[in-house]
Amino acid sequence: MTNPVSKGPTNGILRDDRWMKAAVAGGLWAAFEIIIGSFLHNLRIPFAGSILSAFAVMLMISFHRLWPVKGLIWRAGLICALMKSISPSALILGPMIGIMTEALLIELSLRSFGANKAGYLIGGVLGVGSALIHKVVSILILYGMDIVEIYLNIYRFAVKQIGLPNADPWLVVFALIAVYIIAGFIAALIGISIPVNGEITVDKPEIEEGSATTSPFAISNNKFSITLMLIHLAAIPLFILLIVKTGLLISTAAILIWAVLLYSKYPGVYRRFSKPVLWMQFLIIILIAAFFWERDCSYFICFSITGLKGGLAMTLRAVVVIMAFSAFSVELRNPVVRAFLEKKGMRNLYLAISVAFSALPFMVARIPDARTLIFHPRTAIASSLINARQWLLHYGDKSQQQQ
Repeated sequence: MTNPVSKGPTNGILRDDRWMKAAVAGGLWAAFEIIIGSFLHNLRIPFAGSILSAFAVMLMISFHRLWPVKGLIWRAGLICALMKSISPSALILGPMIGIMTEALLIELSLRSFGANKAGYLIGGVLGVGSALIHKVVSILILYGMDIVEIYLNIYRFAVKQIGLPNADPWLVVFALIAVYIIAGFIAALIGISIPVNGEITVDKPEIEEGSATTSPFAISNNKFSITLMLIHLAAIPLFILLIVKTGLLISTAAILIWAVLLYSKYPGVYRRFSKPVLWMQFLIIILIAAFFWERDCSYFICFSITGLKGGLAMTLRAVVVIMAFSAFSVELRNPVVRAFLEKKGMRNLYLAISVAFSALPFMVARIPDARTLIFHPRTAIASSLINARQWLLHYGDKSQQQQ
């Protein structure tokens, strides 16, 4: 599809063809995150992030086949990530980084190997694989390197019980990597096989006029502070150092005082702590550390006071990271970001985000239900592409009328 628009924003209307298409693709990506993410969250399905990555690969590959525009995917990923910043979740920095990383890796593959099957397949493997890397990095940030030794001790205990004490722990790592490679390969194949030229017919969508063009960087009544944003980032290494140097008692007291101060400023950051699943995760980490801290043990079950303290310290570290990043995520909504985006060279991005938010209600309304998306992804994504193309045609026609 061609869209006869000139490059460069004029009178608050997005004219750049690349950013217009990226806005539609990014908006649909965000809609998929909403629909499928909510479905997986409600069912508490494990590896939800990896499943979302697989769907993003299918969607972005099919979009690139529909609109083979250089830079389409990284722009769509950037728009989707910024749209994620208005998520009701307090901790949005991690998902934003995950989305952007996936988009950049797919884009890198297409730049390196070309817009062909090889580029799409390698991009799919890298895109889905980024979910594994993101998960590992997130766990290390939350709990530190001690968690690696605990996992190794669990592995040594398990293989000892089944009579394979010399089994290489890297076998599990390679097996997990293989699973993600296969998943990325399959996701890319589905994306390549999705009809993008209208082989699947859907009813022509009716597009309402006057859609709201809300932006995540709209002026807010909240009081923001760049200084506090930097303090929240500095708090993580400072409190981790405090835990290591002073022990549990003093560091816990200091973190509790800091938590009270944060609550007075950002009461919403504690929404995540209201979930029993998080506290169950903390309890499991503490118990695993207590029973698997020792590398060599002559008993079937070995309880370690040192391990118990280590588990408590790792949990305390996780609490610090969650609170600091949650507060930092709130400060990311600072209207100063809007001013930055409107500077020279960034205005197209800001206008594209507005276009994406304008398209979002239409996209969400036309997307099939989550069960159809999961069990019939080819048909669901193909119909979504047609709707996205129709919306872009509508926007292009309206932009021409306003010239």
